[in-house]
Amino acid sequence: MTLAASGTLSIGGTTTNRSINLELGRSATATSSLGEASLRTLAGVSGNSTISISDFYGKSNFDWSPSITVGTTTFSGQNFRGYSATINGGFGSTTDSSCDLYSTNPTWGFYDTNEGNTFFYVFDTSGTPTGNAGWTSITTVGTTLAGSNATAVTTNRTSCSYFSPAPNIRFWDLGYTATTPTSGSQFQSVLLGFVAWI
Repeated sequence: MTLAASGTLSIGGTTTNRSINLELGRSATATSSLGEASLRTLAGVSGNSTISISDFYGKSNFDWSPSITVGTTTFSGQNFRGYSATINGGFGSTTDSSCDLYSTNPTWGFYDTNEGNTFFYVFDTSGTPTGNAGWTSITTVGTTLAGSNATAVTTNRTSCSYFSPAPNIRFWDLGYTATTPTSGSQFQSVLLGFVAWI
């Protein structure tokens, strides 16, 4: 989800682009130190070199990290919430409309239907890698209309239900609702962070 390129960063904290722990998919209060391997890898600093907070500017733990502004639409009697460029003429918006996880950079969507589980889909089945592949995990963080962040949730692709209902589309059911909070104010936006398939 890419750390800020300037300003204050910290190992802990709850601000998504300012917390190294959150970037690594850890809790905001997790015990971490600059000398540990995970932090050095993120900063791009070898074990023998001096490391500082400024080494983390602009770094990302993810291979592809778009954000969406949550939109809604009703189509065929179903209520959709999240982002899609293709369903019912499109709803919501994103910072990156082509999915960089596949060789064809297909269009994609991220939404729930009737406040059920959230789906991630790509509108392509010929780009490599093919089938139930292309990413290892997804981390989501929602921001409410009031501006507060939800806890980061990381889900492995192998924990998702995969299906391809048509020759040109792949779907993953995340098994939870990532576009609507469990209680309180609705999400205004959701940050997504994908670790690519290896």
